[in-house]
Amino acid sequence: MKVYITRHGETEWNIQGKIQGFLDSPLTEQGLWGADRLSEAIKAKKIDYIIASPLMRAFRTAKIAAGDSNIPVLTSDSLKEINCGDFQGYGFKEVWEVYPELKDIIKMDPYNFKYPGGESLKEFNERVIGGFESILEEYKDSNILLVGHGGTIKCITNYIFKEGDSKSWFVNVVDNCSLTEFDYDSGEFTLVDFNNTEHMKDGKIV
Repeated sequence: MKVYITRHGETEWNIQGKIQGFLDSPLTEQGLWGADRLSEAIKAKKIDYIIASPLMRAFRTAKIAAGDSNIPVLTSDSLKEINCGDFQGYGFKEVWEVYPELKDIIKMDPYNFKYPGGESLKEFNERVIGGFESILEEYKDSNILLVGHGGTIKCITNYIFKEGDSKSWFVNVVDNCSLTEFDYDSGEFTLVDFNNTEHMKDGKIV
């Protein structure tokens, strides 16, 4: 079984440095171009299913990546980004001006801190990994491409690499529309490629 993982195309809020979470932001021209380049990159991969977060930035990336192929594009709520609740829509610096009293609290225990109106990293990780394990079981005889988010992918790669929880949260960051590849057999993962962006080297939309 082959497991390919990609992050959605660049969005307006990615550029603006805003927290997206469960909210959505349109793909930029660069994001659309990246999804199109991803489509070219996966043509020779013999992918049987594309499974995406239902959030539009990921789902649209998945549909563009599928192109005119007959690869089914499915969705899984488990692949949605972390629900940052009331923090969503704010800039990363702006949010501390609005919620200054929470800054020290989140620093003390980031893994168990629950975003107001949202979820904690612990809850998020359990959701993503529970869904990922179910996907592996359901599609164990297939090659799949997962289209998710920065946080989603960190949960999955930390799980695969058997890295810690909160301490490893800022590692294994991948680029928009990059491609990560694993072989999966008998419960064991073998890394083939990580954060490959060769298909994005033709140029950048300006």
